[in-house]
Amino acid sequence: MKILIEMPDQEVYEIGRKVVQEKIQEYLEILKLEKVLDEISKEIKDAFSEENYWEKVEKIREEAWQEYKKGFDLK
Repeated sequence: MKILIEMPDQEVYEIGRKVVQEKIQEYLEILKLEKVLDEISKEIKDAFSEENYWEKVEKIREEAWQEYKKGFDLK
């Protein structure tokens, strides 16, 4: 069984154009999302780099030592 639908070329063109535009829009949204994910990934890597880790550890140690020294009465 075959069903034939006759449509003017202009309608076929418009339908095809609309589908292509939707696919392009989807692709652009995916690219934007990938860019955002890349930026987030970079920030996470920077936040957890070994160098950054040791800088934070040293800062915390210094702050803890300063707080500890406040507990002594040094006159």
